[in-house]
Amino acid sequence: MLSSPFTVLCIDDNVVLVDAIERRLSLEKGFDGLYRIDDFSTAVGVAVAVRASVVLLDVNLPGGIDALDVLDGIVSQVPDSPVIMFTGDPTEEIVSDARSHGARGFVSKGASAEALLNAIGRVMRGEIVIALDN
Repeated sequence: MLSSPFTVLCIDDNVVLVDAIERRLSLEKGFDGLYRIDDFSTAVGVAVAVRASVVLLDVNLPGGIDALDVLDGIVSQVPDSPVIMFTGDPTEEIVSDARSHGARGFVSKGASAEALLNAIGRVMRGEIVIALDN
C-alpha cells in the first residue's frame, strides 16, 4: 500500500495510541520513521524541522492552543507535509473547519489501522480523505 520512503509526524498526547501507530507503520515497506510530539506549542517548529511526508494532528491537546492555529502554521510553513486531522470525536463542524484551514484528511481515532494507512497513502498522493467510520 505504502512503498516510497515516507515519514510521519504524529502530534498527539496519547502515548499508547502513538506507539500502536508506530508499530503498525513499521510493517510498511518504505516507512522511514515516526516523529512524535505531545503538545501544540512546538508543533509548527517541529513540522518545519522534520518536513515529514505526512502529519497526523490531534484536534484536542491541553495547553490552550487551538488545533486550527497549528494547522494554519503547518500548512503555510510546510506545504509539502499534508496534514490529516485525527480525533476521537469527529463532528461535521470540525471536519468542515479543518478542511477550510487546509487539512488534506480527517480520520477518526476509531477507524481501523488499515483505514489510517489507506488515508496516509492517499493523502501523500494528493487526495483528500475523510474516514470517520469505525
